[in-house]
Amino acid sequence: MGLLLALGACQASSGNQAAAPLPLPTGHFAGGLQVPGQPELRVALELRHPRPGHYDAELVLPQQPSLSFVADTLTLTGDTLRLARPGQPGETLTLGRQGDFWRGTLRLDSVRYSLLLVRRGPPEPTVYRVRRDEVAGTKGPALLFSPADESLPGPALALFPTAATAPTAPAWADALARNGYAVLLLPAADTLPAVALTAALTYLHRVPGVDTARVGAWAAGPRAAQLVTLLAAPTGALPVPAFLIAEAAPLPDAPTRLAWRSVGQRIQVLGVYDAATSPTPQAATSLQQALAGRRRVVRATGSALTTSVLSWIREL
Repeated sequence: MGLLLALGACQASSGNQAAAPLPLPTGHFAGGLQVPGQPELRVALELRHPRPGHYDAELVLPQQPSLSFVADTLTLTGDTLRLARPGQPGETLTLGRQGDFWRGTLRLDSVRYSLLLVRRGPPEPTVYRVRRDEVAGTKGPALLFSPADESLPGPALALFPTAATAPTAPAWADALARNGYAVLLLPAADTLPAVALTAALTYLHRVPGVDTARVGAWAAGPRAAQLVTLLAAPTGALPVPAFLIAEAAPLPDAPTRLAWRSVGQRIQVLGVYDAATSPTPQAATSLQQALAGRRRVVRATGSALTTSVLSWIREL
């Protein structure tokens, strides 16, 4: 699904007639991002027009992949283009058109970086698309990151962040989608109701291009403990994910430790701890012990952590 160019920004009314959308120059735009005190970062902007009335835009920083994104909001007002990152309202790209050039700023919360882009040819093919939807049991819209190539069925996962992990969740979704995985990014919360888990997994089973035998769940913080408790319950009323990724899971108490052990005996489990922000190493060690060494726990940071997660999913 392509991204809509906001109608309020690209149309003007004249009586009851709506003017045609203002033309948006498409193509592959390349340039540099100025970071104070550091070498200039290479940056590319892909502007595409897949069908009438629809545009999509993708920002790519090869040296800082955690900043790359496919925009979920794209507006054009006059010669000013604004892109917003899915799930990150504080991250926006604002550009002014100057012939074949785009000049502007990338805002990351309160920090702004200047950049200059020039058209170098046609746009690169779409890697993945983003669309908003509603999922039962959650408060707020969910974001589906789905690979553009649906010809080869691939893994998918429902990502349940907390308020603490929400800032990094879109970067995880981007990294996974670029590697061919569908990701349903749910609204951040501190609880994980059974209805939300059921609705999210059911939703992913219906997404084109998803291998329904490889639909997993990713839960962070206390939601990870709640998820494993739900899955360990003897009722059997809930759908069971094919795999589980637990991000920054807290130090388990005795009942939760038993739940981890029970679930770890039935499905693949990966514990993920960002060494820069996660709880103390004792939490990772305790989770490894609760899993009885049968499943993997990774504690790293930056690209090493991303590589470990992607490698683990590929081996499923």
